[in-house]
Amino acid sequence: MVHSPFQLFKTAVSSIPLPEVFTFPFYYEPHPLSLLAAAELQDYLVTQTDFNHNFGLKKDQPGLVIGKMFGVLVCENENGQLGYLWAFSGKLAESNHHARFVPPVFDMLETDGFFKKEELFLNQLNRSIEELEQAEGFKQALAEQNQVALDAEADLERQKLRIKTLKTERDAKRKITTALEQDELEAFENALSEESKKESILLKKMTKYWNYQKAAANTKVLEFDTTISKLKQQRRNKSAEVQQKLFDHYVFLNQFGEEKSIGEIFNYNPPAGAGECAAPKLLHYAFKHQLKPIAMAEFWWGQSPASEVRKHKQFYPACKSKCEPILMNHMLDGLEMEA
Repeated sequence: MVHSPFQLFKTAVSSIPLPEVFTFPFYYEPHPLSLLAAAELQDYLVTQTDFNHNFGLKKDQPGLVIGKMFGVLVCENENGQLGYLWAFSGKLAESNHHARFVPPVFDMLETDGFFKKEELFLNQLNRSIEELEQAEGFKQALAEQNQVALDAEADLERQKLRIKTLKTERDAKRKITTALEQDELEAFENALSEESKKESILLKKMTKYWNYQKAAANTKVLEFDTTISKLKQQRRNKSAEVQQKLFDHYVFLNQFGEEKSIGEIFNYNPPAGAGECAAPKLLHYAFKHQLKPIAMAEFWWGQSPASEVRKHKQFYPACKSKCEPILMNHMLDGLEMEA
């Protein structure tokens, strides 16, 4: 059986007066109609067998415990019938789509959608980068580069120490040359000087040799580094391109049928998860299907998260950082709301 997201109340509501204005979503007391819609949703969550999600309410239930914000939007269809819509924030049981709930504004998980295709390409880039970084040839080149650097440092240090030692020896020899004739002394000094020059020349040649060896070793590493860097740049460019596409695909309606993308609303820098909350999903579906919003409420279902205060069945306002710009700067335009 296919269930429409727009559902009529199971209990009679004709005796409940409609609110004069729409709920101000950031500070409100739930209207009796919202309370009734929420109660019917909560009853469904307790008895449903449509999906398996661990809210942390049943002992020893397998799976990661993830509580959820749920939202209800009381609305009126074109025939004047009063009903409601349900929505959940983010994903539920690893899916964006569930019977009785409104769909996401844009479904990133759609198998044939552009995001999944681009994600496959990005995953392939990740694998290529990882394979190169873990390649035996790259590891060997890095090991050789490191070894050459160590060998060069040790060899040159030995020669510098040798030069220092020989200089000390020459200085000692000079102190015992007092008995030499002038011409013998000059020949002796020339010999010592020549010895010093030879050792310095040898150090220069050794330095040149090791610089050549290090350059050769660096070249092998550079070949891998260059390829990896190009792939990483390609990944950055593709990620930015996909992000831009996502911003352009998340398009929200208001009651006038006007569209505005999440990129426009947040100046192309939206917070993570913007557009995935219950309130924007509910209002977007209502405007798309010519349903008139009457009242709205959101509540937490499940175990309290560690990161913030959330109590089971407690009602909460829409979030400020993600929802307020979307709702107040576009979606609620023209709707008369509570103070």
